[in-house]
Amino acid sequence: MDSSSTTTLLLHLPHLLASLLIIWVISLIFPTWLGTSFILVWLASGALMFHRPTERVVARLFYRVRPPTAAELARLQPLWDEVTRRAGLDGTRYDLWIEDSDEVNAFGAAGHMVGVTRNSLNRLTPDRLAAVLAHELGHHVNGHTWAGLLGVYYGLPARIAMIIATYVTVFAVALAAQFSVLAAVILVLVSGGFAVAIAFTFPPAFALPAIPLLISWAGRRGELRADRFAGDIGYGPMLITVFTDSLNRGADMEERQQGPLGWLLSTHPPLHTRIRALEIFTTGPPGSRPS
Repeated sequence: MDSSSTTTLLLHLPHLLASLLIIWVISLIFPTWLGTSFILVWLASGALMFHRPTERVVARLFYRVRPPTAAELARLQPLWDEVTRRAGLDGTRYDLWIEDSDEVNAFGAAGHMVGVTRNSLNRLTPDRLAAVLAHELGHHVNGHTWAGLLGVYYGLPARIAMIIATYVTVFAVALAAQFSVLAAVILVLVSGGFAVAIAFTFPPAFALPAIPLLISWAGRRGELRADRFAGDIGYGPMLITVFTDSLNRGADMEERQQGPLGWLLSTHPPLHTRIRALEIFTTGPPGSRPS
């Protein structure tokens, strides 16, 4: 784990505590022994995110990826073996996946997943694709993938409850407004008072609105850390080439058009920032670690 992984876990803590509270409330429905078992099973279920057969089911259902064909694996496996060899790691610890997408992209997820889009495999030269794979390996080595996954998983009950509460409140206010504006205003005030009471009863709730921004900030730090890892094992100059090509194709334009909020919610730093951070690897022999 690096500092960005630790930060991500800490930022998910309020959602974890809120989820635990919800799970505890649900457990009160059952007899004591069954309710306690329900809580313990939920806490232990996060380990399934590192269970490779479970990961493979999650990969197909939620990440919409597939195993590579023999021809795709013949192109991808040697590059992955070279990247992991340079890093001094066992490449068989990870599963390679293909996403049928026209984008040039790759991702690391869960505990063992490394995904590459079909277009990346077809469009990127072997040395550029190897640099992208080195970046994704950096996410795994630094703990970014599993930290983010566990944070999202254990925060699901809280997020689901918030979504349900929001829809119920909006529906109730809209329904009340059909009969009386005063009734709608009173309902809004009561709902607001209830939310404030929950926040004072459960102080971590005050932090919830700021968490998405902070998680995005931690994600940007994680991307720079993964870039640094790729540079440390000799792929810095080639990763600069990949980013420069994307920059020249206008890859940053969509986020710029979204304004400051789009940048704050982005989990990736601007490409020019990533290029500048990697320029320290353009001097010295490949694979050397700058002082």
